[in-house]
Amino acid sequence: MKQKSIRIVIASALLASTSAALALPFNSFDPRSMAMGGAGVAVGDSSTAPFFNPALLTITHEDDLFSLDLPIIGARIYDPDDFETSVDDFQNGGFVDDLQAKIDTYNAVKIAGTIPQISTALTAVTNDTSALSTEFAKLSDKPIQGELGAGIVIGIPSKSFGSALYATGWGAMGGEIKYRDDQTLQDFVTASNTVNTTVSACAVIDVACLTPLASDPLVPTYFTVNLSVPSSPTVDFNTNTNLASSVNIRGVVLSEVGVALSTEFGAGSSAWGFGITPKVVRATLLDYTADVNSGDTGNATDSDYTAKYTSVNFDLGLAKDYANGWRTGFVVKNVLPRSFDFKSIAPGALPGSAQLTTGTLNLKAQARVGVSHSNDWSTVALDVDLTNNDPAGFEDPSKYVALGAELDAWGWAQLRLGYRADVKNSDRNVASVGVGISPFGVVHIDLAASGNADEVGGSARLAFTF
Repeated sequence: MKQKSIRIVIASALLASTSAALALPFNSFDPRSMAMGGAGVAVGDSSTAPFFNPALLTITHEDDLFSLDLPIIGARIYDPDDFETSVDDFQNGGFVDDLQAKIDTYNAVKIAGTIPQISTALTAVTNDTSALSTEFAKLSDKPIQGELGAGIVIGIPSKSFGSALYATGWGAMGGEIKYRDDQTLQDFVTASNTVNTTVSACAVIDVACLTPLASDPLVPTYFTVNLSVPSSPTVDFNTNTNLASSVNIRGVVLSEVGVALSTEFGAGSSAWGFGITPKVVRATLLDYTADVNSGDTGNATDSDYTAKYTSVNFDLGLAKDYANGWRTGFVVKNVLPRSFDFKSIAPGALPGSAQLTTGTLNLKAQARVGVSHSNDWSTVALDVDLTNNDPAGFEDPSKYVALGAELDAWGWAQLRLGYRADVKNSDRNVASVGVGISPFGVVHIDLAASGNADEVGGSARLAFTF
């Protein structure tokens, strides 16, 4: 039995339990938007215009002159198959340590122990091996996903010419265990039982008694039958047994630096805001498979498993205010489609080997339309994705409908509620809530949380407006 492989699978499981897989959703980690279900195309301001709709820099209040967001931060984790609980149960069960202890006991008694002691030790090993296989199967094929984002914005809104300088980073990483050794461990248990039956039938442990094991169809695969020393023949675990299980780790980090620009066309009730956001996008892609025979999850971030790209792109947006408090917005993000390849050397290949293309991240155009209504004490907003958001890792595509509301108490405090529905996967529907504190209308502290039974997220923002 390959003891090292057990350790690697467990290390992989622990790594995956703190990781996450990925997709490319439209919404950002801005806490006002998160609290309102992800809406922002027609309800944002100069602080969030670069993330949702650059035209919002023009469709603004007359007295908004300057905004500084430093920082906006957020995180989200998605565990659809309750992988975290499965890992906790696995760790608390002590299955690996128990099996290792039984193996150590067998190794101690196989030479000097009595036949009943050897038989008892082998029985304990087979029982714990079966239990371990069952528990490993509970961890298999359960992706756990998460994201982390941060950004800063310096905005100067204006009806004639608005601008905002921004920098943002978004990253996600995911792990998924592929347990494919159930049959192997079953065969090991069968071979162990054969050894146990043979040893139990021996009057003494000698060459004549153990010789049949050397020609058994399964025993030589999992045990080394050493008959070269007639006075002390042994049956040792074969540490060269190859296992097929692995952990797949995939990650994406996207960073943007850009300038959102906006101006107003027309006058009065016919005025429209038009915005454009030219930007530089840097993508770092990670794809690593830790094979239990030769892999080590500590190498996951090596250059052998990463690919880096730099490109230019832009967003386009429209927005319009109406005299009765209504506002509409439309945006297309990443107008220029880009494709980035995941790169990795083959599992088990030597460091520095040629990288292979293992997948593609499609950064395609994302279109969204929004509508909102505001008065002195409340705002209601609705956003609808017009395009699918492609996955980057282990999850499914998404397409969101975001609905949110904000109650404003004299401009000093805000209570926000929202709901985000995924028309592609209802398991990703989440409710959200948030608060804002805006003393003197200058300092803004916003907090938001969202979640369902499988997903939880949160974000915060410190901003200043003048």
